Amino acid sequence: MTQRRPIALGAAAVLGLGSLFVATPAMAEDGTGAQLDTTASAMVAYDVINDKVAGDPAIGVGTTTDNERVVFVKDDEKIGEGVLDSISDNVDKVVVVGEITSDARTDVVAGAGYYGEVAGQEEGTVGSCSVGFTGFDAQGDPALITAGHCSSDGAVTQVELSDPSNDVTSPNTVQPDGNGIAGAFGFSQFGGPGHTPGAENDPTSTDIAVIDITNDALNLKPEVTDWTTALEDDLSLSATPIKSVGLPQSGTVSKSGATTGLTSGSTKLNLPVRYTDGTSGVEEMEILDGYMQVSDRWVHGFIGGALTSPGDSGGAVFQGETAVGVVSGGPKTPPPVGDDYAWYTLLQPALGLTDGYTVALDIDEPVVKTDLSQGVAGGSDIVVTVPSNAAELAISQGNAGDTIPVEGTEVSFPAPNEPGQYTRTLTALNGFSASEPVEINFEVVLAAPVVNDITSEESAVTLTGSGVPGAEVAITLTPAAEGAEPVSLTATVNEDGTWSVPTELDYGTYAVSATQTFEGQTSAAGTGTVSVVPAAPAITSVKPGATFEAADAPSSISGTGIEGATVVVKLNGEEVGTATAGGAASESGVAADAAVVGADGTWTLDLGAQLGAGAYTVEATQAINGATSSPASLVFNVAAAPVAPVDPVDPGNPGNPADPANPANPAAPGQGGAGGAELVNTGTGFSMLPFGLAALGMLVLGGGAIVFTQRRLQASAAE
Repeated sequence: MTQRRPIALGAAAVLGLGSLFVATPAMAEDGTGAQLDTTASAMVAYDVINDKVAGDPAIGVGTTTDNERVVFVKDDEKIGEGVLDSISDNVDKVVVVGEITSDARTDVVAGAGYYGEVAGQEEGTVGSCSVGFTGFDAQGDPALITAGHCSSDGAVTQVELSDPSNDVTSPNTVQPDGNGIAGAFGFSQFGGPGHTPGAENDPTSTDIAVIDITNDALNLKPEVTDWTTALEDDLSLSATPIKSVGLPQSGTVSKSGATTGLTSGSTKLNLPVRYTDGTSGVEEMEILDGYMQVSDRWVHGFIGGALTSPGDSGGAVFQGETAVGVVSGGPKTPPPVGDDYAWYTLLQPALGLTDGYTVALDIDEPVVKTDLSQGVAGGSDIVVTVPSNAAELAISQGNAGDTIPVEGTEVSFPAPNEPGQYTRTLTALNGFSASEPVEINFEVVLAAPVVNDITSEESAVTLTGSGVPGAEVAITLTPAAEGAEPVSLTATVNEDGTWSVPTELDYGTYAVSATQTFEGQTSAAGTGTVSVVPAAPAITSVKPGATFEAADAPSSISGTGIEGATVVVKLNGEEVGTATAGGAASESGVAADAAVVGADGTWTLDLGAQLGAGAYTVEATQAINGATSSPASLVFNVAAAPVAPVDPVDPGNPGNPADPANPANPAAPGQGGAGGAELVNTGTGFSMLPFGLAALGMLVLGGGAIVFTQRRLQASAAE
């Protein structure tokens, strides 16, 4: 903050357009006594009007070049003839000019200058600083965010905005912008809490303040000025929008302030360094989170090359469109070597000390993605694209509305159900920050009614759906079965938006198409499916959990079903065949060897052979007219066949032992030939070959569940 004396103001500056009616010092030098007398006379009429008429309609007085006395009023609706008669001696004309306002610029942006009188100093001494960012208090009322030291530890209370062109042309003086008092400090902290010195590594040591706006004429904008339009006295004409608040990142940093305008620099600086061995040098370093003593107060912040001067204090520090800090201070004199620098308060943690103040964000307008040009169906979604920094989308209709949380960049809301013309206003929100409202106008056309899909095992079916209350619904059911005739039905939508109609249907699948007619308008068709399916067939030849002996293992599966239905049977998940209940196999297309039952509703599937040992899961479904039942299912077992015991081999005549004189040829001549490779019949009554075949047969039939005991047959030499 820098202390300055304000420029002396002429009457025109003080009164704005009021100078039209009150003589300036130059005008007074050339005026006549007669002109002053006529103006004084008009002032009498001015006072009479405001004394007798509510609302103080008189707003000015003057004398024309023809020496006529004039009273200016903002309206004359309440000025009756009695009032006019009472002022006729003091005024010649009452001129209706409407309400007069100042031509001062009312848009306020970050980086603008402000000043306030410092209590306890010489009268007229003011301190000047810069606006960091526009924002809100915890209730959403407008506020400015700046540096805590700008309040001079509470010695500055009310502040006014300074005139931008004067800030540029006469930087050592301040001049008001003509809008009067802007507001008052609502919170300030420089150093520790209560303006104490603070401490190193203490996150509560900061340099932050907020100014509560009390001037309703001001329009705070979420932008940072670049000061190129200062001479036009409108800093908002060239500014950078602020779309987020964050921590500083490595790279370029910029600042905007009333003394030096817009400056930029790097977060990496070449700074003078003293080493422990007593030598010195210059090193590049980057400190994005640190603590610095600014005028003997510790400030949690970071360093950068966007340079500042007195009067820039509190100004905006930003990177791109992200607010990252406010100007806290800089060196009294530039370093003798290395880069010049400034110290900035870390904005994000500092805001946490202000009891709920937030930075105002620039939020782009939402964009409707859904094509509304041809109308939208009642109840259908209207999709809206929202900017990435929006947290909610407000949808209003008059004084009513709703707010939808934003996840990602798209949200949707349902169109009204009833046909007609509608208007909605869409606003993207983030806290108290809001986009410009977007008004959309669209027509809701009659939507197709909703048709609920139904699956039933009963022929008595109630079709259901939803639509516009009071609409007439025309329903057509088209059977999937070849040659079947469509069925037509009607229903009326109830007050709760639902409709239903009962009907009787044969087994089969039906495509449902429905339109609704309301107030002479007929909708497109809604569709659905109705399936009347048979109940699961019964499996009667096998009881659940049964265990069959091998000799009694089933060679067929049978049960009951609906005459004419096709039964599909699966064993352990594999389809083993089909059977027709109540119809000829060859005529129904079922395999010719499938069993055909009579009209008694029974069915049988021939498996072709008895099942081998093992565990089995059997499933059976039946289908008719294209509608398939749920499966009937059960589990059963087939036990392994027992193995017959084998009689021990008769040793017979073991024969004489080998001739020790001829051990190489123990066999008798003519018995087995050389090498003894052949096995002889030992008289047991069967050979190995039949035994092996029988064993193989049982192995295949029993699925490997039978265990055989092998016996070694010994051959004896024939004597």
